[in-house]
Amino acid sequence: MIQGGNTGSTVRLETASRIVEDGLSSITGGSLLKRVTIVALILIGLMGGLVAAQSAPQTASQTIAAIVNGEVITRTMVSNASQLTQIMQSLMAQHSLFVEVMFTTKEGKAFIEQYQRAVLDRIINYRLLVQQATALKIPVDETKVDQQVTDHLNQIMQQNHLTLDQIDSILKQQGSTLEKYKAGLHTNFREQLLIQGLRARIVGGATVSEDAITAYYNAHKKDYTDSKGTVTPLAQVHDKIRAALLTQAQDKLWNDWFAKVKSQAKIEIKM
Repeated sequence: MIQGGNTGSTVRLETASRIVEDGLSSITGGSLLKRVTIVALILIGLMGGLVAAQSAPQTASQTIAAIVNGEVITRTMVSNASQLTQIMQSLMAQHSLFVEVMFTTKEGKAFIEQYQRAVLDRIINYRLLVQQATALKIPVDETKVDQQVTDHLNQIMQQNHLTLDQIDSILKQQGSTLEKYKAGLHTNFREQLLIQGLRARIVGGATVSEDAITAYYNAHKKDYTDSKGTVTPLAQVHDKIRAALLTQAQDKLWNDWFAKVKSQAKIEIKM
């Protein structure tokens, strides 16, 4: 979250480590809490220690959350993806007791650890997909990637009434630059297209037979019967049934394929 100069506007610029399954969130405005209690300050300190621990020097091994086929996933990536600090700060104003319990009790800390492990697992899955797409040389339209970056920046400017120079200035206040941010966006959008292309290739062989469509219709005929007992003919719902069954077949192909990929991957969990 960064604030823009004298305008008082707050702009959320997504980090490059955000996982793809939720997509890139829209840029949103916000405001700082006007009043923070002593308890809140203490809890924010706890969050800093539990989530990132960035104030203390760390060895190389301490910064690693996992290694996936030789590719390192850092604790910072997990912290950014989990957005624990942002979540808890947003809850602080109205639910400070909840936040206090989460960070000061054994059960709360266990839940946070479980949540971070779930986030890490999603990142692992994402990196495996990108690795597979790269290995299979899935093509990506770079022009489309560039356009998505441009559209995303235009959205930021329109929603927050900022120029590119102003965005660059805000980013520099946080130790980054517009070019670095654009590079991160480019990587994110490119990887999303890679995974979309990968899925299209993996599930491309899915088919649905006419016998399967007929069998489904006969087994669920009550779903196509109205209150007067009139049954909708198969011809009228054929395409709808086929689409549903095809989706099921594609999902099964995709899930079975990924389960095999993950079972064969070398994954080392460090956190």
